[in-house]
Amino acid sequence: MNYAPAKTSAVVPSTAIAKSRRKGVLFVIGSLNLGGTESQLVLLAKELACRGWRVEVFALTPVGDVLAEPLTRAGIPIFYGRHRPNSLAAGSKTSPGLKELIVLLAAATWIFRRVAWTRPDVVHAFLPLTNFLGALAGRLALAPLIVTSRRGLGSHQERWPWLKWMDRFANRFSDFVVANSLAVAADTAARDNYSINRIKIVANALDLSRFDNIGDRRNGTRARLGLAPDDVGIIIVANLIPYKGHDDLIEAIALASKVHPNIKLFMAGQDRGIGSALAQKAESLGIGRKVQALGVQSDIPGLLAGMDVGVIASHEEGFCNALMEKLAAGLPVVVTDVGGNPEAVSGLPGCVLVQPHAPTDLARGLLEIVDRLPERKTDQEFRQRTMRQRYSIEAMADAYETLYLTGK
Repeated sequence: MNYAPAKTSAVVPSTAIAKSRRKGVLFVIGSLNLGGTESQLVLLAKELACRGWRVEVFALTPVGDVLAEPLTRAGIPIFYGRHRPNSLAAGSKTSPGLKELIVLLAAATWIFRRVAWTRPDVVHAFLPLTNFLGALAGRLALAPLIVTSRRGLGSHQERWPWLKWMDRFANRFSDFVVANSLAVAADTAARDNYSINRIKIVANALDLSRFDNIGDRRNGTRARLGLAPDDVGIIIVANLIPYKGHDDLIEAIALASKVHPNIKLFMAGQDRGIGSALAQKAESLGIGRKVQALGVQSDIPGLLAGMDVGVIASHEEGFCNALMEKLAAGLPVVVTDVGGNPEAVSGLPGCVLVQPHAPTDLARGLLEIVDRLPERKTDQEFRQRTMRQRYSIEAMADAYETLYLTGK
């Protein structure tokens, strides 16, 4: 199936207009913990601050604020609410309790007062709960422009139905809804009965400078991980969460190893409770020594430099930052055909789409790539060059700045 790459706003305001009209933007998000959306906010906030915007960030929870440090270094003020993680997302709950509602009301009140006092040009919120809070408080405080973001498919509405009406209210209160892929835009329109023509698409960005000259680091990484010259290093970078598909991938590795015994899998990401079960599964399939959990890694480009194949095994995605990183590192990838994944690999050599929830198909994709190794240097260079053209921080910031200043 062929997909065109997501189109972003291409019109950038003139320098004179931009300088005269740049004022302030308040970002509203759930937390500053490690995550794709949170990382995108940090990249955007820092770039806008460099361009002369007065940037502030409100995070609903102070817990796990590992991404606060780069914002603080950039001189961007951060404010926190009092929400505690998981209190609103417990599987047994169908709606927030009184205590959670009080916390949310306090957060909305703070946002309202901040907007009324500092008068930012833009209130820009991310993720379902904070989309609602930012849009509601911003509208009540008469913010000039309210932007909310849809960063993934709306399966959260199925897990917590009460978020569905919050999404719809956020859409209604927003001047613009921004999606990070065509797939997310289409899903939002279908689920929320919202016109797709009112959804702006702005693709994610990468700090591509982190991938400069990573080829020079290959040998050191492989030596550190114990990879022999003829071993095939396969990498998945994703927190250990069921929907990321690690369970399927371990089954696929067991199948592929029967053809290529030199395969080794590395899993980088925070264990969110399934790590021991994955280790037990690998042992039961006889590949315990072929699977290594690395935990949270601070140097993803360096890790990718030592690998041969990247994998995205997710059951659902919006627009996957980890996929972009693997492509920026030049790796061929096996990727599930969900969300914005097909858009990200559109037109790129060495990329194989497979079905989600399908270990056998995942193994088929792995073997298709491993059988072609070593691949042509030109294919690797083409993937790296394409990532730099499509997904630079500057391109993302240009698109958002155009939206903020001209509504286009």
